[in-house]
Amino acid sequence: MTNEATVQPEQEVIEEQAIEQPTEQTEIDELRAQVAEYVALKAQLAEQEATQKAEIFAQKVEQSGVKDFDKLQPFLDATKLEGDALDELLGILQGMKPKQIPIGTATNGGNGGQKTSQETMLANAEAAAKRTGSAEDIAAFSGLKQKIRQFGGRQ
Repeated sequence: MTNEATVQPEQEVIEEQAIEQPTEQTEIDELRAQVAEYVALKAQLAEQEATQKAEIFAQKVEQSGVKDFDKLQPFLDATKLEGDALDELLGILQGMKPKQIPIGTATNGGNGGQKTSQETMLANAEAAAKRTGSAEDIAAFSGLKQKIRQFGGRQ
């Protein structure tokens, strides 16, 4: 009888553990399902935020007037560009835009065919000398012309 009495409580303990085990398994399964749902929601939220950032990014680029920004996008990480950094980048890109040069001007770094201050001064002095015909204006024009030639000016 002593064997039967000790076996009986052990069987009850084992049966209780067997009953509790499926309950724990279902709780674990529920927790796993909740974690999976949380991860899915988190991924969905991240995707929505990325889409929203991309839309804002595209809108700011369009407003700034930068053309062919799509070619530059593979080199940028749009997730790191926020607010002021994006505005600063767009400002730099607009500053790098080539300036239009009138047809017929120098393209290799020359002065663009514009008259220098010496040339304009000489032209003004010549016009004054021709207009007035006074000896003072003619002397001023001739002296200015000599100074310009002496110090490397043209004419």
